[in-house]
Amino acid sequence: MYSQVITRRHRSAFVIAIDQSSSMSGNVMLACRSMSKAKAVAIITNSLLDEIILRSTHSDGLRDYYDVALIGYADQRVYSLTEDEPCFVPVTSLATRNPERVEFEVEHLLSSGEKRIVTESVPGWIRPHASGSTPMYEMLSVVNTLVDEWCHRPENADSFPPIVFHITDGEPTDCEYQTLRHEAARLRRISTSDGEVLFVNIHISSEPEESLVFPRMDEIVGVNQYARLLADMSSIMPSPFNRAIEELRNDHARPPFVAMSYNANIVDAFGMLNIGSYSATNIQ
Repeated sequence: MYSQVITRRHRSAFVIAIDQSSSMSGNVMLACRSMSKAKAVAIITNSLLDEIILRSTHSDGLRDYYDVALIGYADQRVYSLTEDEPCFVPVTSLATRNPERVEFEVEHLLSSGEKRIVTESVPGWIRPHASGSTPMYEMLSVVNTLVDEWCHRPENADSFPPIVFHITDGEPTDCEYQTLRHEAARLRRISTSDGEVLFVNIHISSEPEESLVFPRMDEIVGVNQYARLLADMSSIMPSPFNRAIEELRNDHARPPFVAMSYNANIVDAFGMLNIGSYSATNIQ
């Protein structure tokens, strides 16, 4: 099926870095079903990867549009979720691996008003894991190296800058806040000729009260110290993303928007992943 690969002149790059520390064992709701945050994040990430492959598939073959790095961090270490070592892999590599599908239950509301539980599945490139500490600084250090190397390859010099998605439910255990701010700033300064890296921090919660999703800067005033840290770490979303963000927020807020969430539910987290990946594809 994927024997013919068509190479794009300018590729895109995505990093998805996932907190897999012990706090990710707490439960959240996804499609009206309770499950661990680790499992829910694996499902939405695998769904996004499946969608990226679908976007790359055309009648004349699989187009090698994207490079993807899947990173996990926990237990005082940072590791690849697909390879022996953290690295970018072409979307064609993911597409040809055919991992075992992972099933999960969702609740559908029928037109009759009846609720029905349906079993769905996605390819299981990423498996749930939750243990140990939260080495967030070490993760950012590894991601900085990966992204800097990708941007300095001659064939990527004019590409849309990489987008880094970071999904977490907790705070760093390996550094002070200010150290994390400096490392995030270093990541955001990495660039191609088309602009600087876009860093999106997605904080999820078992109890998504007083949540922030792509907030304006004035909405961050008065929130707690950790939410302000996430805002300081994150990019400002470029204007081509604004319409999709306004639809996700479904209110009257106007840009600019900060590339972060705090206390988000899993549905909003998936929406943020989709906006970042899909919009980047369509503005090139």
